[in-house]
Amino acid sequence: MVIDYNQGHIAEQYQESKTQAWRERIETYSFLKHIGDINGKKVLDVACGEGHFTRLLRRAGAAQAVGLDISERMITLAREQESREPLGIEYIVADARSMVAQQDYDIVVGAWLLVYAQDRAELAQMCRGLACRIKPGGRFVTVNTNPGVYSFRPDYRKYGFEVELADHVFDGAPIDITLNLADSSLEVRNYYLPIEAYASAFRDAGFHDFAVHIPDLEPAPEAGDEGDYWDYLLNNPLLVIMDCIKD
Repeated sequence: MVIDYNQGHIAEQYQESKTQAWRERIETYSFLKHIGDINGKKVLDVACGEGHFTRLLRRAGAAQAVGLDISERMITLAREQESREPLGIEYIVADARSMVAQQDYDIVVGAWLLVYAQDRAELAQMCRGLACRIKPGGRFVTVNTNPGVYSFRPDYRKYGFEVELADHVFDGAPIDITLNLADSSLEVRNYYLPIEAYASAFRDAGFHDFAVHIPDLEPAPEAGDEGDYWDYLLNNPLLVIMDCIKD
């Protein structure tokens, strides 16, 4: 079951979920931190959704920012925001698994993209699709579900979401994430693959220096004591950041 963001109000619900505190303080902060300086660079945001990170990267100084997503509804939402607040971003509907003539992006990013690979063959196809879009020496950076959730089976309810896992771990095991929103909830299914599967797929697709990073917490914008509120999520992270360099 891969979620269809073209159905009903799923795209809008996913857009709403971006307002949850953990997404800003941990996901967005950690992702941008590991993407690093993109000033003057050509950037492609794969699985861009409604353009959340595409806009952030353009504002951070990307010379060119393009968003790509397989969902027509997501791209419609992204284009609507571009129309309201033009930043010079192009959004296109395309499948990240598709092969194209070699492109020359300096950095390709993809939040929650590889999590939809249900097996190693599909993961390999995605990595090949990414490789043909990045110039030699360019980087790929992604937010991915932490495969470790199957080892510590976390309880994230106080952060506004829940995770349901299969009885035992196996390649393609479901990771069902329920995002609890103001007036509704949205269930998204990711799939488990071990870290070595990602490392192997990237290597075979022509990448090197594959690395995995644990997320960090953005410092509180105002002085104040948050106590240990975020400790559980940081010690048992839902997500990891992966990056690698194109040969």
